[in-house]
Amino acid sequence: MNSPKTLVPRSESKKLLSLPTREAEQLFQSYEKQQQLEILTATRNPKAREQLYYLVPDCTELIQESPTEDVLQVLDTMLGTGFASALLPCLSNQQFEELLDIAVWRNGKLDEESLDLWLFELSECERDELGRFLRKLDIHLLAVLLHDRVLLKGLPNDMLLETGLIDPGSPVIDYADERSRDICDAIWEADHEIFGMLIKELSIIERDGNVETELSAIFDTAKAERAERVEARDKETGINVTEDDLMEKVDLESLTFDEDEEDDELDNKDK
Repeated sequence: MNSPKTLVPRSESKKLLSLPTREAEQLFQSYEKQQQLEILTATRNPKAREQLYYLVPDCTELIQESPTEDVLQVLDTMLGTGFASALLPCLSNQQFEELLDIAVWRNGKLDEESLDLWLFELSECERDELGRFLRKLDIHLLAVLLHDRVLLKGLPNDMLLETGLIDPGSPVIDYADERSRDICDAIWEADHEIFGMLIKELSIIERDGNVETELSAIFDTAKAERAERVEARDKETGINVTEDDLMEKVDLESLTFDEDEEDDELDNKDK
């Protein structure tokens, strides 16, 4: 086994990625977990990092001990393809919450298009894992985002909702597109109760008709809760610079890593 004192994470990453799969698996699994994490952190190309995660039989533990930002970079390369669903179940509840904080907010506002892509990926997850994720989401917010895509023909009465007689194929529901139907099918299969809550929230929105007001109020609440979580995490890690300060002082788009050229070569090799 390699000694922690002599292992150079970036060099080990290059070696692993150059080996045949079976040899790479054996070598990577011979490292201590902390060494594996160091190699993953040193691997800045997300596609290469993804390959390293797959060198162990179950990468759940490695993913849960990786920085959320590093995992998000990997998931971003698969976003919208359905392949991200293979790694999403590995996230801890806290990581999933942090992922939403990072991924679906742009300049202090919720990015509906981005959230929609993540919902699609969630719909591709194993249903028991999807149920766990759904319990972390604000169902009212989900209903507001889906209100013009999941359409109710009339307002279902409370008795139908409470008895669970309404399912995604019920005649009282119409869909604007197939993705909306897929999302509802997945929610139903994962948790009948949560699906009933979603339909009930949709009926309330349909009845009240104040979607923009609702959306604004939800955004304000979500932003406030997010700010509290970010502040708590920053305090725990000793970070004193706010996100606004960072955005004012750093042009993230202009940042480059010294291995960018190597990353481009890897990308070209994959094409």
